[in-house]
Parts: sequence; C-alpha cells; structure tokens
Amino acid sequence: MHPAPRVSVVMAVFNDESTIAAALESCLAQTLTDIEIICVDDASTDGTAAVIENFRTRDSRVRVIRQERNASAFQARRAGILAATADHVLFLDGDDELKPEAAEKSLAVAQRHHADLVGFGVEVVDDLGRVLDGYQSRLSPRHKVLEDKGVLAGLFPVDQPAQGQLWRMLFRTQLLRDAYALLPADLVLPRVNDLPIMYLVAALATRYVSIPDHLYRYHFGRGGSGRGIAGIAEARFQTEAIRAAESIAPAVRALARESSEPATLLDNYESARLSIIGYVCAYLLKHADRDLRPAVLEHLHTCASATDIVVAAARFYPDSLTALKRHSKPISLRRRTPRGILLTTRILTTGGVSAVLIAQADFLMKAGYRVTIVARRQGSDHGAVPQGATFIEMAGRGLPERLVEWAEICRAHDIDVIIDHQVLYSRDWPEYALAARTVDVPTIGWLHSFAGRPLYDLNGLHALLTENAPLLETLVSLSPLDAAFWKLRGVTQAAYVPNPPSPLLLQSAEVSEARRAPEGRLHLIWWGRLEERTKKVSELLNVADHLRGLVPDFRLTVIGPDWGDWTAERLNALARKRRLNGYIEAVGPRRGQALVEAIDSADAFVNTSIIEGYPLTIAEAQARGLPVFMYELPWLAVAQDNRGIVSATQGDAADLAAKIAHAFASPARYEELSRSSLVAAQRERSRDFARIYQQVVTGELTAESSPEPTLDDARRLLDLMIFFAEQNAGLRTKIDAAPDGSGLATKGRSAAARRAASSLGRRTWRTAAPLARTLVQLVPGLRPLADRARVSLAPWRG
Repeated sequence: MHPAPRVSVVMAVFNDESTIAAALESCLAQTLTDIEIICVDDASTDGTAAVIENFRTRDSRVRVIRQERNASAFQARRAGILAATADHVLFLDGDDELKPEAAEKSLAVAQRHHADLVGFGVEVVDDLGRVLDGYQSRLSPRHKVLEDKGVLAGLFPVDQPAQGQLWRMLFRTQLLRDAYALLPADLVLPRVNDLPIMYLVAALATRYVSIPDHLYRYHFGRGGSGRGIAGIAEARFQTEAIRAAESIAPAVRALARESSEPATLLDNYESARLSIIGYVCAYLLKHADRDLRPAVLEHLHTCASATDIVVAAARFYPDSLTALKRHSKPISLRRRTPRGILLTTRILTTGGVSAVLIAQADFLMKAGYRVTIVARRQGSDHGAVPQGATFIEMAGRGLPERLVEWAEICRAHDIDVIIDHQVLYSRDWPEYALAARTVDVPTIGWLHSFAGRPLYDLNGLHALLTENAPLLETLVSLSPLDAAFWKLRGVTQAAYVPNPPSPLLLQSAEVSEARRAPEGRLHLIWWGRLEERTKKVSELLNVADHLRGLVPDFRLTVIGPDWGDWTAERLNALARKRRLNGYIEAVGPRRGQALVEAIDSADAFVNTSIIEGYPLTIAEAQARGLPVFMYELPWLAVAQDNRGIVSATQGDAADLAAKIAHAFASPARYEELSRSSLVAAQRERSRDFARIYQQVVTGELTAESSPEPTLDDARRLLDLMIFFAEQNAGLRTKIDAAPDGSGLATKGRSAAARRAASSLGRRTWRTAAPLARTLVQLVPGLRPLADRARVSLAPWRG
C-alpha cells in the first residue's frame, strides 16, 4: 500500500506503443516514490493500452483512464487533472521521459517557495540521442522568480514567440483545474493543445520559481514537431495551432474584465496569438515543397486574416515575408471605380517629393477623388497640407505596429488606391504594399529620380525594387527612358507619367513676354537645397571661376536651405578662399513672393545636378522667361525638345561657363532662348493632369505611357549606367554630347591627352570587366551591348 501521492504525473497518450514503456519506466524510477502516474489513453488503436496494462499490474501507482473516442491531448489532460489526487502535477508525453529526480526536486522548490509553478530545464535530443543545444537553450527558464502579473509577462513576453509546453513545469493542481474551467468542456485541440492551458495558468498564477536542472528529456522529431508538409492534410493539422491560440480569447476577455490592467493583459494575449500565427506560417513555408506552397498559403489564409499573417510574420518571423510577398496576388486597378486615394511619403514638407505629392493631391481632388495624405514618420509641416485633404501622421513604433496601423488607415478611410512616393528611398515599402493588399488595396509606386540613382548611391535598392516590383500594380517613372530601364529589368507594368506642375509654375502663367537681353551686369541664379551628392552645389564655384575669365561683370546668387554639412556659410567661405566673393553669394532660403522676386531679378538659371528625376526648378525658371544652362541630364523628359535649355558636358565647368558667355554675347540669341523657355513652360502647364492621374489610379494609361524598350534605349542606358558606376570607381573622365544624344562620348583631346587616355583606358578595362558583369545582372537585356563594349575595350586589355 503506497502513501498518498504528493505528485501526480499526467500522461496523455495516443498510439505510443513503441515509446510508452520508456516513459513509464522513467516515472517508476523517480526518487520521490509518493507519486501516481495517470495514463489517459486517448482511444489508441495500436498496442499502447496493453503496454500500460502490463505496467498497471506491476505497480499500483499506475492508473489508467480510457477515452471512448479520440478527443486530443487537450481533453486527455483535462481528464487526468480532474482525476489527480496530489496537490501538484507534472506532465509527461508518451514519447518522452522524466529524469529520476524530476518530481522530488521540483516539489521541494514549490513547497519551499510557496510557488504555483516551478520551471526547470529540458534536455532535448534527436533520434540518435544527440543533444540539440540550440532548442535546449530556448527551453531553459529565463526568470528565477516571477510574482503576480509578472508571471504572465515573464512567461509570455510581448513581442517574443510564445512557448506553452506544459512539460517544462510543475503545477499546483487546483490552478490547472481553474484554468480548464474557463474553457468549453467539449473543446478539442489537435495541435499546440498545451499552450491554451499554459497561458491561462500563467494569467492566474501569483508566484513562479525556476531551477536550472534539466528534469525532462524531450525527443525532438516525435509527435507533431518537425513533421513535413507533404499535402494539404498536413497543412491543416499544423494550422490547428491557430485555432488553439484563439480558443482562449473569450477566457482572456473575461479575465481582462476583472483585471486592474486589462489593456496589458489583452496586448499580451494578442502578442501570443500573433506569434502562433507567425510560427505556423514560418513552419509551413519551411516544410512545404515549393510547388505546394501556393496551396498551403491559400489554406493558411482561411485560418487567419491576411493582415494578421503579414503582421505576425513581420513581428516574429521576418524571414517569412519574402515568401509571402512572392506569393501575394495582384489586385487589378480596374476591379472597381476608385474614390479614395492615399498618397504617402516619409514626412510632409514644402519642397522636393512633398511638393510633387501636394500638387498631385490638388489635381486628384479636382478630379473628384477623396485624398488622404499619410506621413510615415513624425515631424511634418501641417501647414503644407492642401485644403480638402485628410492628413495623418503614423504613430506606430516598429514595422509590425505600423503595418497594423497601415491596414487600419486603409479600412477606416475607405482607401481604394495607394500612391507611394517612397519606393526609391525606403527599404520597407514592400511590406506596406503587402499589408495594403491584405485589405484589398493596390499600390502604385512613384519614382522621383532617374533609374541610375541606386547605382550612383550604391545602396542596393535596384535589387530590392526589382524583386518586389510585383507588389506594385504600376511603377511610375518620370521619363520614357526610365520606363524602358525598368521594363528591361522585367518590370512589365512600368510606365512614364510626368510630375505635376508646381504652384510657382502655375502662378507664372501670366508671364508671356520674352526677356530683353541684359545691358549691364549679368545676374545668374540657382535655387534648391544645398546638397552636394546629387545637386553638386560645389560646381557652382567652378562655373563662376571659369566665367569670370569670360564675362567680367556678373554675379551668381545661390538660394536654398542648408543640407547636411553644406551651408550657405560654407559656400561663401569657399568663395572667399577662391576670391570669388564678388561673383557668387549664397543667401539662404527664399519662399513665396520673395523667391519670385529673386527669380525675376535674374537673367538666367544655372543647374549643376549630376542626377535628377524631374527638377521642378527648370520648369519654374523657364516659366519666368529665364534661359536654363545646365549639365547634361539626357534622360530628362522636361529637357526633350526644349530649346530654352543649353546643355554642357556633365561636370565640365569650363564648357558650361563658355556656353553661358556665348549666349549672352548675342542679344538676339538670349531673347530667342527666353522665348523658347516660355514655350517649354507652357507645354509643361498645358497637360491635363487631372485626366492623366485619373488614368493612373484606374489602370487606364495609354500605350504611349508605357512604350516597349528599343535597342537604342538599351545602348543609352548602358552608357549612363557605366557613367554612374565610373563616378563611384573614381574614373572622372570628361565627357560631352555623343552624336546619338546620350551625352556620354569622350571629348576631343590633344595627343598628350590621348596618351594619358591610353593609361586611363587600361584602368577602364580593369574596371569594366567586373562592371560589365554587374550591369548584365542589373539589366539582362543589355548582354549584347556589354559584349560589344568588351570587344571595343580589348585593345587596352594588356
């Protein structure tokens, strides 16, 4: 006759014939003999029952409960807990073992510390008996002592994957019964059936204590862990974990109503629920064959909302996002008539990308659309919001939280189409586009710079954009050559659409008289942000330096806000150092009427940018009748057939200064340039932008907006990409206009210069070999031209 048990070992078993004997032997070998072993046979169909019966006849501490039908381990454990006579319970699966001292050590700690729960370490082994240190470490206790609400917070920490294995702890029996009482009596949970009880126990417990001893031996790969996904049936089994996590929602809400901190409890549960969704998603993607993944993901979306799946992946298993994006289904822009349009950027200001967005919002509202503008970061200029538009600054702290907020904005504001102005400047736009798709909202990407910008910046965004382009229903670029580039990259939905005119361009419509040639001092102007990387403000000093040898009396006014380490003070200091302070002066920013007056006081606009998408300053200057002198940007749509622009070779300040001097030497030539500028500005204003943007959001752009790339496009793009790559490689060759208009042919040079070029050619060959390989990877359609370029450089190979 054994004394009353002090620990009940509850074993839920099902078809464990091959392993149950070892499990039972580990129970009978406990150093604490005052135990009972309650085996709940969940309607096994093999010899499990016979093995248990043999042990029961051998030792009366073994008890048997047989279920008439298979009701899952969840119900089997319920039966065992209700039948337990000890004050404390250990759980053991039929394919694992307890270490001999498990009951004795854990009970001693529970009694000494008056703990509801005692956590301990787990030995994890594979099918060959080898210890799996990584998983074993993840199962180790993280806290020595937890009390009151800290028990739940410590065992189920927010933003960390939820772990609910019952076999990692000793429990106070009554606490388990209280937890089960919160759930339906007939609940059946085939997968992750321990987490619901573990979570509720943690919410009810008032004291947890742990020890580092490894008291449980877990066999990884047995049962449901590590199981492959050979078909939808296995996928259905794994997704049952989601139902298990969601089965306790009513109980959690009931506990929250009685809690002094209900929001904390609900947030904690939401984190645990999403972590299970994320785990299931990651598991399915890892274990399902590639061909099966679409069907598996389709089934997953019947078990959880698309938004929850994306947010769960971003929050807990970000590696899953790549596959989710790859398998995301397109949304046709023509699926319904759009009414609500969302425009988004990082922060809203008054210039740059924001100026385009604001003008675009005005045209869309004039076309009858509801416009919502969303800034993804704090710090916007609220005064810049156009009248009639709704403005939102996102407040989420991390990407997962922001994706939830993004989807909610789309729902709350009845958004039909998103235009994202950050796709060339951010790395998380694909996640936003994916989140929008979860609520059936398509995204249009709007590019604001030439396609070579990522290559010039060496930031890897080309690969990001190309890989994730299928998440965009349309990719809008600002020139036909840009559209050709993206199509050569495989982005078939690329199109060309002009940026809208700025308010200054529209307000200048009344200017119709060409300017008279200046008779006295020549006044040049430049405005924009003082940014060196793309706008090359330092080149203004070089231009002024060369121009003073050609035009004795001139001044160049530089207008714009400081940018990074380039300030008006620094530019003026450099001018003084080069004795140009009488010729060039930076005066800081000017806005509104002050800017208009500054422009009107000038005779010409100078642009020194090395890369742009659509510099509004060119059209704004031309709208006031100013001729434009600039370094070549041959892809610019605004520069095509624009006789008010005089271009010089990129980076050749002497060439640009010479062309300025030449134009002002002839009053007739200057006045012709001024008239041509007004014509070009009128062309930019005259487009029906409301209709164009309506075509964009309805998916009805004409074929003219999406031309197929030609061989000439490919050749010009190859030249441009090599040029920008050379900028980063340190090859600062002088270039001028090629006969084909690419703007990248080498200048005519003296014999000495040609000898120097021979050395440069050899260096170019060494650079070009890996460069050509990179470019062909970048644009596969350029392979024939890359081969041709390699042949042309062959003489320098030695």
